[in-house]
Amino acid sequence: MGATERRTGGGRRRGLLAGTVAVLAGAITAVCGIAAPGQAAAADDDGVTVYLAGDSTVQTYDPYWAPQAGWGQMLDRYFSDEVTVANHAIGGRSSRSFVEQGRLDAILDEIQPGDYLFVQFGHNDASVGIPERYTSPADYKEFLRDDYIGGARERGAIPVIVTPVSRRSFDATTGLFDVSFPEYVRAATEVAAEEYVPLVDLSAASRAYLDSIGPEEAESVFLHVPAGVYPNRPTGTMDDTHFQEYGAIQMARLVAGEVAGLDVPLADRVVDVEPPRHAPRKPHGLAAGDVSNVGLRLTWRQVRGADIYRVQKRLAGDPAAEWTLATTSTIPLADVTGLTEGTAYELRVVAVNAAGDSKPSKPLAVTTRVPDARFDFGPAGAPVAAGCTEVTRGTLYADGAGYGFVDTTGMIDRDRGAALGDLDRDFVAFFGGRYEFLADVPNGTYSVTVHVGDLLGTARSSFAVEGVEVGGASAGRGVTTQTFNGIEVTDGRLDVAVYGTTAHLNGLDITRVG
Repeated sequence: MGATERRTGGGRRRGLLAGTVAVLAGAITAVCGIAAPGQAAAADDDGVTVYLAGDSTVQTYDPYWAPQAGWGQMLDRYFSDEVTVANHAIGGRSSRSFVEQGRLDAILDEIQPGDYLFVQFGHNDASVGIPERYTSPADYKEFLRDDYIGGARERGAIPVIVTPVSRRSFDATTGLFDVSFPEYVRAATEVAAEEYVPLVDLSAASRAYLDSIGPEEAESVFLHVPAGVYPNRPTGTMDDTHFQEYGAIQMARLVAGEVAGLDVPLADRVVDVEPPRHAPRKPHGLAAGDVSNVGLRLTWRQVRGADIYRVQKRLAGDPAAEWTLATTSTIPLADVTGLTEGTAYELRVVAVNAAGDSKPSKPLAVTTRVPDARFDFGPAGAPVAAGCTEVTRGTLYADGAGYGFVDTTGMIDRDRGAALGDLDRDFVAFFGGRYEFLADVPNGTYSVTVHVGDLLGTARSSFAVEGVEVGGASAGRGVTTQTFNGIEVTDGRLDVAVYGTTAHLNGLDITRVG
């Protein structure tokens, strides 16, 4: 007998025993004229509770994690007042570990006849490399059937299966979003049909919504937040799985919309948040700061009633040029990146809510800077990119030298040929190690852009600048760039530490911001 069969048998016996005891208790109390515990409360209470079992995309977060939120945290705003949402979802759990850790039991100990159990798993079930989470699609299906659906039904509650919500994963050519965890979406859909259980197809609903807004605007749905805004995220966050509050609200809205179409009593208790009567007023007070060679930080005055802001850009000097989306934000601040160095742009902001778009703000003109120093890392004798200073493993820092490594012991270098261009083709690296590069610069505030990658494999590097962990960069069979802003130099020397799985470094741009 397999492990799943043993677990299922035990779980089912436990549930049947609990149901039998409940029936006997009800018969005894009926004969004696005594109400069973909780029975009177259920009879007097016209309300219903929606219990949520799920992972980190569903869970409720305390303020420390701001602006991260799960859709379960926002769901109650789409139900009438007599509906209570009890969110038991917790990060890092799969359909299996949620059961094995007793978290489903905690729900089944409370749930009452007529209540609902919403179940969304799949993200962590697919974690093949994490044994305590991984659950094959076949076992996932059986957990849903035997533990969640069976457990809810034994207690007179209504199970609802929710397919895994989409990640920010899309086709770079078409911009259309991929089906996230397709095997688990299929298994959830199948078990709901086989067991005649209501299905909320959040996979399809979220994907359709994300397709409608596009990958760029989706950054404000997912946890893409700038550095230096939230105390718990000093270096910012770029997370394509979890949601910030705005995104969690949109996902909760989709869940409620799906529920409204189900043949269950809860459908009659779905309500819409009253939409605003007017679109927001146009934004004012645009200001640019931390202007570097590749981007800047744009701020403006908050607009009352705005849900999201769209930042648009165009090249300056051509009034007929088309405005394109640069980025979006849920707060009156955005880091605009991907600009061309030494180029004049115009930027404007549009405020948006459910009633429509505001008029665009007055454009702000800004010109990106040119790096003060550029370094190309690689083997001695490899081509050096135009405008860059060559750095090899033999380039050691010393007083008066101006730049160089502190120590190159254990480091390697490689040149992959001309396919990627002079800057990207070669690199230095230290697999699993750490090294430091120093450059003499005047005191001030700087932007540092790193180029990381390898034509033949995956590169993963983390960085600390001036002793502060600033984040990382990774690329597979190619080169990526990452810019770190707001670097303060007070001792006349910029210190860049590189470490991580491979610790690749192909190039480095240093720009004094203004």
